[in-house]
Amino acid sequence: MFSLNESAKPASLPLAECYQILQLHANATAEAVDEAYFRLRAQDIRQGDRKHLPELKTARATIKAHLQTVAPSAPAKQANPTNAHVENDSIATEALVDTLKQHNIVAKISVRGPNLNLGVLDNNATTHSRLVAKVKHLLSEVDPDKCGLAEVKTVHLYGLNQQNKAKWKKSFPLPQPQVTADDTDLYSFNNRYSNTIIFPGLLLVSAVLNLIGAFKLLLLGIDIWIHEFGHATVAWLSGRKATPLPFGWTNVEPDKSLFVYFGLLTLFGVLFWSGYKEKRRWPMGLAIALTIIQFFMTWGLSADIFDMLLSFGGIGGEFYLSTLLIVSFYFPLPEYWRWDFFRYPAVVFAGFTFLGSLWHWRKIDRGLEAIPWGSLFGGADHIGGDMNQLSIVYGWSDQRIIDTYNGIGSVCVIAILSVYLYFFIKQRSYRWLPTIWQNLLQ
Repeated sequence: MFSLNESAKPASLPLAECYQILQLHANATAEAVDEAYFRLRAQDIRQGDRKHLPELKTARATIKAHLQTVAPSAPAKQANPTNAHVENDSIATEALVDTLKQHNIVAKISVRGPNLNLGVLDNNATTHSRLVAKVKHLLSEVDPDKCGLAEVKTVHLYGLNQQNKAKWKKSFPLPQPQVTADDTDLYSFNNRYSNTIIFPGLLLVSAVLNLIGAFKLLLLGIDIWIHEFGHATVAWLSGRKATPLPFGWTNVEPDKSLFVYFGLLTLFGVLFWSGYKEKRRWPMGLAIALTIIQFFMTWGLSADIFDMLLSFGGIGGEFYLSTLLIVSFYFPLPEYWRWDFFRYPAVVFAGFTFLGSLWHWRKIDRGLEAIPWGSLFGGADHIGGDMNQLSIVYGWSDQRIIDTYNGIGSVCVIAILSVYLYFFIKQRSYRWLPTIWQNLLQ
């Protein structure tokens, strides 16, 4: 038996040691302190090593207490005799100065918030464009954390003459490192390999599984369960009890249940609060959206509309539930949900169901296959089948059924591509993707 109590902590720790424990530089912000704490804490929990948790907690509290007492900025340091001047309160920038000096670039550095002011001696030995390109290349090879550039967004590069007067100026965004610490951690949501290459690779695996009959039959249970969860989510969000079973049946209570309504509402509240504590927008936004949908579906839908959505939700869930799981690959949930690992198999299995349904309904639209009438156990003529209910009870024409599900499939495809392209552009993947491919092929 062991204790999960993390309240016990060392009496005190030196400030410098606290920065070292959290792997931070001396000018780290309060937000960076929290991010480092939760990252290292999650890493230790994953590895089953909790002995350092009190130390991490103490280091975080000590640094944040220090940040509340110090002035927001410190005076610049005086020039040092190496002609490589550092005008920043962190000695970490000296590493950048040394890197530039090793490539025969004498530099003055000043970091002010999100701006890096970098003055380099222009001795006319090379053109301005080549000097700028060389500095950009060197900046892309350094570790921003180790060089005091963690908060930097923009670089202002100045060409200086022998009297340290600016001859020209060039501004550009801080180049992204070719390989960062996140790129070596598949659990990281900032891993550029997984966000750019592995994600479409997982969907390619899903597509291949759909093309091989043996795997398609073996994974039929995944399709059935996501289908039944499609029915169940309609019921749950409408305040009804529902039990999705993996053999093609979902038991739904016809009457509303306050236990279901407030139980889900409590879970949404916990999701929102966890996201708020860890400063994660995705779970907060998801919790708000689900709360609004739940309120409308529980108190705003008539019984007939609910029954129609219940019939619609099985195949509908194969599209929208699968899409939600697929795009969630890019969004971290609160720490204790441990989504960082399970998002990989989730994309494969959700992608298997999504692509299978998408292709199936595209074939139906072209007349190559028939609408899936009936139910799994009652046969094609069973009036209780989802499509039979939409057609006979609610008056949907065959073409309306086909157009509706194909339309949903198209919207989901656009959503998946949009999320992928957003993160592709956000991380400037078009600049460093060739380098990553070279590294993978070596």
